[in-house]
Amino acid sequence: MLFYLLLTAGIAVLSLALRSVNQPLVFRLGNLCMLAASYLLGWTLTESPLGGFACVSLWFLFPWIDIIGRVRPMELPATRPIEAQAPPGSGRFPDLGEITEEIEAEGFVQVEDVGWEHAGQRHFVRLLTHPTEPERVSISLVESDDFVFFYLTLSSRTAAGKLWHTWNYPFSQTLKRAPNWNLQSLREVESFLKMLLAHRSWLAAHDVHDTLPAAPDARTLTAELQEEIRIQVSHNLDCGILLTASEGFVRYSWKGCFFLWFQFLREIARWR
Repeated sequence: MLFYLLLTAGIAVLSLALRSVNQPLVFRLGNLCMLAASYLLGWTLTESPLGGFACVSLWFLFPWIDIIGRVRPMELPATRPIEAQAPPGSGRFPDLGEITEEIEAEGFVQVEDVGWEHAGQRHFVRLLTHPTEPERVSISLVESDDFVFFYLTLSSRTAAGKLWHTWNYPFSQTLKRAPNWNLQSLREVESFLKMLLAHRSWLAAHDVHDTLPAAPDARTLTAELQEEIRIQVSHNLDCGILLTASEGFVRYSWKGCFFLWFQFLREIARWR
């Protein structure tokens, strides 16, 4: 038994090493090693293949604890009252100043800091636009009791009403995107300049030339952001991912819970 326990530990360490590499195929190989280590552990402890398969299945069943226990009963506001907000201090978002300077170095100008809060989760968004280019940039900080993360979003709006978003959001989406939204995910982008070039190359590849100028004033930008959130919530209500909970609030349906579970599986496989 000692040999198999040591072999399991070795495969687990190999899995962690492979999963630390920012290359999809290597990352997936690390996931396979993780499943192999789980199977070996279950098989070694129970001396049965069924024990191995049971141990592997825990990886896929574990998310349901959070989905059923926390996410399913949670009510979310159908509309977000987005308001002007003071920027977070260096203790909450130490990289904000450096990121802003990097974006401003490409000619963008800070327009407004906004945010909203609900059920212990805080969202801060800094909006920037370019005087001569059509892109809008947002720096988003999400804070809750469990985790804190930030991401950047480059947005272009066309005359036909379509939105083209390039972002480095670090997780799979928790809601379906609206039909007129196009999304490019760049999790491992090294700099804002590379993200900007990738966004413009993406638009050119899809022959998008009718982008509208970004709104120069804070009120219009805030209204656009609020409308985008409303459209996404409305679309997910129509799709059955969300359902009306009480007046002004929505929550995940059982269909939505399965959607979140499949998104978790996508995250495990890093399938985008």
